[in-house]
Amino acid sequence: MTYKVVFDVAEAGYKSWSFPAFGLIFVVIGVLLVLARRHLPGWWGQSPRASAVFAFGWLSFAVLWTVTSFLATYGEYSSLIGAHREGRTTTVEGLVSGFVPMPYAGHAVEKFCVSGHCFEYSDYLVSGGFNNTSSHGGPIKEGLNVRVTFWRGVITKLEVAQ
Repeated sequence: MTYKVVFDVAEAGYKSWSFPAFGLIFVVIGVLLVLARRHLPGWWGQSPRASAVFAFGWLSFAVLWTVTSFLATYGEYSSLIGAHREGRTTTVEGLVSGFVPMPYAGHAVEKFCVSGHCFEYSDYLVSGGFNNTSSHGGPIKEGLNVRVTFWRGVITKLEVAQ
């Protein structure tokens, strides 16, 4: 049987970059608050200590959140790539069963099983692995013949029979 690769973590790259990058908006706001802390409106501007605590607190939290979210998402991606390249993944082949699609509006995970191994994912969850639901153009459907390569429950490679 011939398979077409529809997802490969090694080819997809670090696709979760937008999550930590969003934090950069708040870092910029924090920098502006620090620079303008003496000119903040209302009682913030009248209390140099309060405006400094607020401005530096905002900036510190924004930097901490951005760095932490980058380390978490890139760390997961790096682990998936390492497992994929070093052959620590597991591969199963067979028909998709127990398929539960995610509704278009989200707020749920999409689920399916192949040869006794079940998988869950969502477009709305940050992941370095496969997470393209059928309601948003993903390939999975009941009865589809697939080959799934995964590590710790995360799909690192998905192939669909042609």
